[in-house]
Amino acid sequence: MKLTAGAVFSDNMVLQREKPVPVWGKAAPGETVCCALSGFREEARADSDGRWRLTLPPMAAGGPYTMTLESGGEALGFSGVYLGEVWLAGGQSNMELALAASAGGDAALANCANGLLHFYATPKVTTPEAAEAAQSGWRIVSPDTAANLSAVAYYAAVRLARELQVHVGILECFWGGTYAHCWMSRSVLSRFPAGQRRLRWYDQQMGDKSDQVFREECLAYEAQVDSWNRRIAARRAAQPDVTWKVLNAECGLYPWPPPAGPTGFQRPGNLYDSMLTRIRPYAIRGVWYYQGEQNALWPEDYEAELGELIRCWRDTWQDPALPFLVAQLPMFAADTGAESWPLLRAAQAAVARREPGVALAVLADLGEEDNIHPTDKEPVGTRLALLALDTVYRLPVNGRSPYLTGWRVEKGAARLTFARDGGGLYLAPGDSGFALAGADGKYYPAQARAEGCRVTVTCPQVPSPVSVRYAWHNFGPAGLYGGGGLPAEPFAPIDLLHPKT
Repeated sequence: MKLTAGAVFSDNMVLQREKPVPVWGKAAPGETVCCALSGFREEARADSDGRWRLTLPPMAAGGPYTMTLESGGEALGFSGVYLGEVWLAGGQSNMELALAASAGGDAALANCANGLLHFYATPKVTTPEAAEAAQSGWRIVSPDTAANLSAVAYYAAVRLARELQVHVGILECFWGGTYAHCWMSRSVLSRFPAGQRRLRWYDQQMGDKSDQVFREECLAYEAQVDSWNRRIAARRAAQPDVTWKVLNAECGLYPWPPPAGPTGFQRPGNLYDSMLTRIRPYAIRGVWYYQGEQNALWPEDYEAELGELIRCWRDTWQDPALPFLVAQLPMFAADTGAESWPLLRAAQAAVARREPGVALAVLADLGEEDNIHPTDKEPVGTRLALLALDTVYRLPVNGRSPYLTGWRVEKGAARLTFARDGGGLYLAPGDSGFALAGADGKYYPAQARAEGCRVTVTCPQVPSPVSVRYAWHNFGPAGLYGGGGLPAEPFAPIDLLHPKT
């Protein structure tokens, strides 16, 4: 058996500094494999199936190095290897949205050359067999390589590299239109009620469909998507600034959903088995995770699903404290229910508050009313980087958003207190996003005044408020900011008759 390393190892890779570095691959059964890097040398013996794994000790940032592997007279080497910071960029289409397709993408791509930035695109496959055969490798960010690089991850890595002055590696592992259940093992899904519901839901769609029928359905679906893409391209060629509202009306909605089948990319567990397994347990500092839009069908289950997903990934990496930074959903006029996206945002916030090592990048002031894929990704990446610098690297930056901690009613006004005000709250001009309701339960847009860490909310139509909420809508205003410029977390209706101080 030929000596090989795992598919995620290649020239130009970044290995995680200051943490143990697993290295694995295949060799002749029983043969000893030696790995050398930066003056360190470790050995492992291939098992009866030819699989081997060893762990290099924690190393300081540096490079370029050459990592060499030797076994049974064979040798393998990787050049341009650096020790730095590695982040896994996971999720669905908003993490996937390419730099070239983002707002200002042409200029960003033309000026993106940066020897400190490296990335690895995990092949989009749905079976372990396809993952075994797929080819990919690490690349250095440049105008020639980065057109399809995740815009969010690019902007986050740029900020980290600048602040930390080390090489930063991005492990891309995402697929548009995926549910949380795609990224967990089926065994994990079977252990909690929401996961069990997702397994039954997909199995009911799939039925007893044969592989041949599924292949035919996939070919027909791909033809529909290609036709839709041609219509969109032609319409945009005629009017480059055409809105999505017009595109949807004239070209039709994107064909959805895709067919369900045994190797479908939405099948529970498939992408965990094929994509995530390909790159585990590559040493990483943490995860940037931007997903949830597809789960708008079941927002009431998302808190449980996201929590289990985080635990699943931490178990997979054998790191119970693995940092997990979640991009909270921005604004979008979803058609999945008036409160579907607020409920998803609340689920993301609840997990971030409850789980150690999980933090939230609030995007309540971002988004596009008629586009589920907002193109302004620079602030998203920057906020994820600031969150990492604050919560993971413990640098003196303001990386976390204000959130509600206390409330009471006083003289017909709601008096609210926020933590992490960043030196003083302020309100953007226009509708603040606050709403008050009286005993009748009807909410009215309210006026707000910020001072220090407190906000006073009043409304002429509600002289005796009993409930307050903020940015609790699929799409709408969210005008409260901390002194550092980060938006406050939205919050669900609060019962003012039960004060909290």
